[in-house]
Amino acid sequence: MLATLRASTIRTAAGSAMALAALGVFVFALPGASRRRQASEKAALTAMADLKRQEDELKASQAEAERIRVDRKVLDDLLGDMPAEGVGDLHWKLSRRLFDLAGKHGVSLVSVKYGAPAREGAKGSALESVDVEFILFGIFKDLKAFMLALEGGRLPFAVVSAKLDEAPEGAHLTVVLRAFRRAPGLAGEEP
Repeated sequence: MLATLRASTIRTAAGSAMALAALGVFVFALPGASRRRQASEKAALTAMADLKRQEDELKASQAEAERIRVDRKVLDDLLGDMPAEGVGDLHWKLSRRLFDLAGKHGVSLVSVKYGAPAREGAKGSALESVDVEFILFGIFKDLKAFMLALEGGRLPFAVVSAKLDEAPEGAHLTVVLRAFRRAPGLAGEEP
């Protein structure tokens, strides 16, 4: 009986030691492991978020680069199609186009005034602009058709302003266009 008591005491002592060891593991080791696991999961989530952000930035940069490439091609095509003739030739082409369209659309072209050529943008730019002001008389639908046909042409210009007024003769339209051409280079500049 003494042997069984001693065996029970040893088992109780061993069980208590194991229970204390388990309690020590629960108190000291598991919280540390849990914190490390949480930190690891948080780091993984942060890394995933950073990766997603970088992928989005890369896609945005690639889209921007593609847009710039397309815009550059359009600009190169536009500059390639832009006339490189003298100012007098540009005036002649514009006048001929304006008078042709006026006759075609039944409006009266009263006056055409040309400004002096001016360099566009920064020094070294190969573009010159010429402002052209003209006055038309006619009915509104004919003036509208004239402007739509003018905008559909291949001449490189922009409408700076257009003012429509009523007059006893009908509608009175004053338009200022800015026509562009490739200018000859100045000394030391490439056109």
